[in-house]
Amino acid sequence: MCAVDAFETGCSDPAQTVGLRDEAEGDGENSSTLHSCMMRPLPFCFLLLIAAVPAHADEVRLKNGDRITGVASSLAGGTLTFKAAGGELKMPWAEVTSLAIDQPMLVTIGTGPPTPAVIVAGDTAGQVTLVPGGPAALSAIVALKQPQPAWSVIGGAGAGIVQTAGNTQVNNVRLSGDLVATGAADRYSVSGVVTHANDRGVETARNWSTTGKYDRFLTTRLFANANTNFTSDRFRDIDLRTALGAGIGYQILQTTRTTLTADAGAAWVHENFRTIADDSYAAAHESAGLQVQLVADRAQFFHLHDGYFGVSGDNKMFIRTQNGVRIGLAAGFVTTIEEDVDYDRRPSPGRRQTDRTFSLTLGYRF
Repeated sequence: MCAVDAFETGCSDPAQTVGLRDEAEGDGENSSTLHSCMMRPLPFCFLLLIAAVPAHADEVRLKNGDRITGVASSLAGGTLTFKAAGGELKMPWAEVTSLAIDQPMLVTIGTGPPTPAVIVAGDTAGQVTLVPGGPAALSAIVALKQPQPAWSVIGGAGAGIVQTAGNTQVNNVRLSGDLVATGAADRYSVSGVVTHANDRGVETARNWSTTGKYDRFLTTRLFANANTNFTSDRFRDIDLRTALGAGIGYQILQTTRTTLTADAGAAWVHENFRTIADDSYAAAHESAGLQVQLVADRAQFFHLHDGYFGVSGDNKMFIRTQNGVRIGLAAGFVTTIEEDVDYDRRPSPGRRQTDRTFSLTLGYRF
């Protein structure tokens, strides 16, 4: 309770406060003064009421009588994962006698499909009420999972020192970025890199490359794929190389530590050169991507490659690979050590088949 006394009203003299009350009975002006003094503690009382409202928390009760508050994460394989004030807890589902979750979870009962519901603790041990859904036995619930957003987006960008060898020989700055947006059955990926340099007023490097992919999942692992790659490199005599492809892919591995994806199909390649006649050819296309967490949230190895192999018998092909390690620094910032290789079996006359780029960059991941 918030009592109104001389200190709360801001009237320094208790006698003055009593005087105000007495005068309020017969004087309208003094009544207004009294009202003003009495209204001053209301914001303070309001803050106390807000502080008294409990924060959001789920609650689990166990057979041994323990009651734990926190946030329910998941139920899988007979184990309930629960985040409490002291850290993440894992407890046998058979030991749980009561559960209350006030945010929607995907609840699986028996062999039924996951259904979003809030869980209200029941009046008797081992019973809960699903909203919507009605009463249910805890023993009948086989899985709990937090709903995933309709789309998840990850990516990053970086800039840093580049040392190149091959047709382009220069040390300078490179900018790169990538973005992956994943929905329930769709995945969009785009990446790009730009290098530009001048040495003593003379342009010594000007190239860029961008890749786009779309995956439509037919099952949890199998997907149809469409892909494209555009490359421009003045010092390799490539004004614009366009590669378009489509095929089938497979999500070979998808764990918290390792992700491995591969796809293959048919493609068409068109090369627009600066000094020689343009060329086009049909090709078979294959690509793969691998990511391995060497140290959780601290070090990651990655490998990406795309290969386009001509099928017209004239020995045309090109392969692009990226290999590197990302090291987490702090607050999303990373440093990346990377080697990129671009191999063209039949380059423009006077150009080398292989270009390598070694880079050390500082970037940000989200």
